[in-house]
Amino acid sequence: MPPSSQTATAPAGKGSISRLPPAAYWQDLASRFPADQVNRLRDLSDARLIEFTPTALPVPVASATELLDRVAADGWLERRQRQRCPQCKEDLTATEAGEEVCVHCNEAFSDHGGVSIEIFYSRNLPQTRDVDWVIAIHGMNTRGAWQEAFTWHLATTWGRSVPVAVYKYGFVIAGVIMAGRRHKLRENLRIKLAALRDEARLRGFRGKPDVIAHSFGTWLLGHLLEKELTREDAPLHFGRVILTGCILRPDFNWRKIKETGLVEEVLNHYGTKDSVVPLAQATIHDSGPSGRRGFDGREVINVRAKGCGHSDLFSITQFADKSGFFQRNAGVDRVTHLEFAYTQYWKPFLTLPSAELGQVPDRINPSKAWKQFPWLVRGTIFPFLAFPALLSLAVLLLTKLSILPARIHEIAGTIAILGTAGLASLITCIALLWVWRRIAR
Repeated sequence: MPPSSQTATAPAGKGSISRLPPAAYWQDLASRFPADQVNRLRDLSDARLIEFTPTALPVPVASATELLDRVAADGWLERRQRQRCPQCKEDLTATEAGEEVCVHCNEAFSDHGGVSIEIFYSRNLPQTRDVDWVIAIHGMNTRGAWQEAFTWHLATTWGRSVPVAVYKYGFVIAGVIMAGRRHKLRENLRIKLAALRDEARLRGFRGKPDVIAHSFGTWLLGHLLEKELTREDAPLHFGRVILTGCILRPDFNWRKIKETGLVEEVLNHYGTKDSVVPLAQATIHDSGPSGRRGFDGREVINVRAKGCGHSDLFSITQFADKSGFFQRNAGVDRVTHLEFAYTQYWKPFLTLPSAELGQVPDRINPSKAWKQFPWLVRGTIFPFLAFPALLSLAVLLLTKLSILPARIHEIAGTIAILGTAGLASLITCIALLWVWRRIAR
């Protein structure tokens, strides 16, 4: 289970040769050893090399050896030695090294100074996880332009094409507050994903697809997964899931979904200044602000994007650097928000072995369990007030244009007034409830 803290630090002697050292460990080494040697060793480590030698690091060799010895003493590497032919450099077994002539090149060891002894440092990292194919589900009222840039990053990461199926359900406005329309959109998504699964298998893609979803797309995906729990014939299965701008309930039952194998792991990348997500639970039934504060429990990797709004993680016009998001202009060390989110968070989440998912940075879980709004103000009566009010306003406009009779104008005006008054009362109740909770906190 990934830890809930931001970045796990490993004190000396507590390392493991089967996982990568955390960022804090390298920072500590850099305070005690030459920075260029530490940085080079970290780059080689992050590239998942399993063998290191002092000569692979910047000179001097003496301090490079001391650095590797320190990392080995801390448990992240294992110090070993091997015998090699001084001429052909082939590794020798103990028996082969005891002969007078090399079995590989037939040269006498004595002619080249004798069998050489080489000290090296090794570890046993598991292989990175393969990404077979990916599904991208956008939010409401967007054509998902970010998906094109995301697809490009996937295609250029591994030097091979990673198929990305982009699901777009069109522009939805009033439909999200209407239960029937939401359920229809969910079923349409299910039909499309099942078709994509079958087509992928025909094309030779046997792995489970990973998913990235945004905003209302997260609601559709989550409620689709809940329905799959009760499906007996060929339920859909997914690999790792990335959620952004998520509007699922913070107490969503990810535990059961993971235990039944419908998904492998979930990353919730939430923005601390997302102004859209908090409105969801008041307008859409069975939703919540997980895209603003994270999911409860330990089933989801909650990653905080400080200062980011609802769609800022996908921006290709805003810039970031190692210090974080929202750097004003492009620069040598600056990349777009989308590239920063992908390289720093999403790519590691998609590719790291399960045992190393604790390396994903900026993980922060909610400090308190989520409390939902009272029944009346959690998207229950909002549709019954909003939809008639909007419809009545449309009728009023048509009567003003002399398209409908005046009598209808009077009826529509009364409904609009009642609906608007009801909405105003509901919004006032929600605002007072929010203020009360802030004060009580």
